[in-house]
Formats: sequence, C-alpha cells, structure tokens
Amino acid sequence: MNATDKNTLPDWGWPCLLMLVVCLPRATIDAYLPSLPAMADALHGTDAQMQLTLTMYMVGYALSMLVSGPLSDRYGRRPVLLAGMLVYLGATVACAMATSMPAIVVARVCQALGGCSGAVIGRAIVRERFDAAMQATMLSRISAGMALSPVVAPLAGQCVAHWLGWRGVFALLAFGGAAAALMVHRYLPETRVRATSSERDASLPKTYLSLLRDRRFVRYSLAIGFVYCTYFPFIAESSALFQRTLHVSGAVYAAIFGITVLGYLIGSSVFRRASGRFGIDAIVASAAVVNLCGAAALWIWTSAASPSVWSIALPMFVVMVSVGVSIPACQFAVLQPFAKIAGTASGLFFFIQMAMTAACGGMLSGLSDGSARPMAVVTAASSAAFMAAAVRCRRSLPRAA
Repeated sequence: MNATDKNTLPDWGWPCLLMLVVCLPRATIDAYLPSLPAMADALHGTDAQMQLTLTMYMVGYALSMLVSGPLSDRYGRRPVLLAGMLVYLGATVACAMATSMPAIVVARVCQALGGCSGAVIGRAIVRERFDAAMQATMLSRISAGMALSPVVAPLAGQCVAHWLGWRGVFALLAFGGAAAALMVHRYLPETRVRATSSERDASLPKTYLSLLRDRRFVRYSLAIGFVYCTYFPFIAESSALFQRTLHVSGAVYAAIFGITVLGYLIGSSVFRRASGRFGIDAIVASAAVVNLCGAAALWIWTSAASPSVWSIALPMFVVMVSVGVSIPACQFAVLQPFAKIAGTASGLFFFIQMAMTAACGGMLSGLSDGSARPMAVVTAASSAAFMAAAVRCRRSLPRAA
C-alpha cells in the first residue's frame, strides 16, 4: 500500500477525517429540514416542490456513487475526493444564493454530485487502510457519526436559521465543505491499492456486470436499499407534517427528529458488539424483524386514530434501531470480498441504494396529501421488502467470518 509511506495522520486522525467526508453529505440532508417550510415561502414554492429538492439530491447522490467510485479506482482516492469537495463547496454557495425553485433544485443536484463522493471513497479507504477486524469497527464508527449527524445537524440548522435565516444554514454547510477540502488536500495520503495492467484495462461495464452477477453483492445491495426506504419517508415528510399539520415549532421538530434518530446510534453500537459473535446474514435478518415491528406499529397507530407526534416518533425510533444495525452490516458484507475494485463496488452498491431511495421519494410525492398515511404506507411496504431480502440472504449466503 503506497499510503503508509506518506501518511501524516496519527491513528486518531483517520476516524475524524473519514467521518467528516462521509458524514458531510448526510448532514447536508438533515441541516435544512427544519427550514423547508420557510424556504418554500421565500422561494414561492409548495411543500411538494421543496420535497423535490430532497428527491433530486438523492438523484445526484446516486449518480455520484456511480461515477466517483470508478474514477477513484483509476485516478486515485485523493484527487477525486478533493475535486468532489470543491464541487460541493461551489454548489453549496449557489444554494445559499438561490432566488428560485429551479435554481436551488439544480444546485442541490450539483451539491450531491460533489459531496457524496466522500460516501463512496471514504468507505473504500476504510477497506484499503484497515484489516478485516478494524474494518467492521471503522464502519461502525462512521455509522455512529452518521447517526449523530441527524441528531446534531437539524438542531444546528434550526439555531442558525433562527438567527441568520435559511440561507445561513447553507453558509454553515459551505464552511464544512471548505474544511473538508482543506483537510483532504493537506492530510490525506493516497491509499488506493495499485492495480495490475489487466485490471486497469478491464472495462467498466464488465466490472459492473461481474458485480451484478455476484448474488451476495446484489442481495445485500437490495437489502440496504429497502432498509433505507423505511427511513427516507420520515426524512421527506416529517418537517411539513410536524410543523404545518401538527403545529410544532421548528426547534421542537429538530429536537424530536434528533431523538428519533438516536435509535440509529443504538443500532450501530449493537452491530459493533454483535459483528464478532454472529454471522452478518443472521444480524441483518434479526434487524429486519425489528424493522418490521416498528413499521407495522407506525401503520397501525397512524391508521387507527389521528396521528400525534409520538405515535410517529416512537415507531420510527424502533425502525431506526434496525437501520443502525443493517447499514454497517450490509456495507461490510458487500465490500469485504472486493479489494482492488473497492471504489467501483462501493459506488455501485450505494448507487443502487440511492436510486431506490429516489424512486421511493417519487412514489411518496405522488401519494403525499399532507397526512401521515403516505409515509406510513411507504415505510411498511419497504419494510416488508427488506424482510424478504433479508430472508433470502439468510437462506442463500454463507455466514461471514
């Protein structure tokens, strides 16, 4: 590995740098959620149009996943990641200056195209920098950082919006992008495993085809896509639902949102402890059962009576525990077998996840009526699909060591 000769990071610096570049795209989703109603009013749009800024961000996220992995395999992790952070910085400034709905939608797509390279490349770096035992630990730490992002980012975004307005939220994100670009430029060494000439000459379609023929890759990719779709409806719908329909303030909404996604942090901690004792397929199957229980409770409670804040938040807390277990487990299961094409494998894996999420967002937009029912229906359907995928993994795949 050519990274170690030029490594200027201490051991504790690696988790900090990796969590920054991986979690920044996630924080970009969460920080502006409390401001969505105010943004809709300021830009003369509807709540459904503001939801489009989130769905199109997921489209850009998916495209970034597909492109940045192969580029980093060919040209190196460091230059591609640095370019992505710079694109993110410029697009975030454009978001802060947007004066119309089309402008902010385009800027959000570009924001995702640049920033989300960190989600792919950061995980590929984990695969190259650490041994198998440490990979599970590092992925769990990254997942914990991503769990804290939905807790901290909405609260920080609400505080900034209170004093500086919604444009100040994007200014804060631009500062994070500048910090990430500076740290990558100054501290990140190249970690890519040097490919052989035959591997460099291999065509990208053939590489994708080989991955898509791998049952383990496909089934865990579908599993993580479905499990994320059990959470995305809450992200997309909760701001308008809580603030406009249930009449809670932006600060209260941010706090409830943060409490709900603490379940993710609990789940990632459970995975960290369980990964050394149980097979990955068994862990994912168990998480699917928990997920289905939470989704069923959400559907029943929102259908039986007028929804309240806690009839939505408590079931989603249970769902989030399972998401916190499932995401690092599926990541570990998919990336472990692929060493020299880790960037491409990671990119295709997360492209599938985000493409499924974008499709989920489109479905949700079509069903949205201002009530909690569309969110509950899509969450329950996604949970049932996740259970089916997890059972297939459990029956067909070998247990991970």
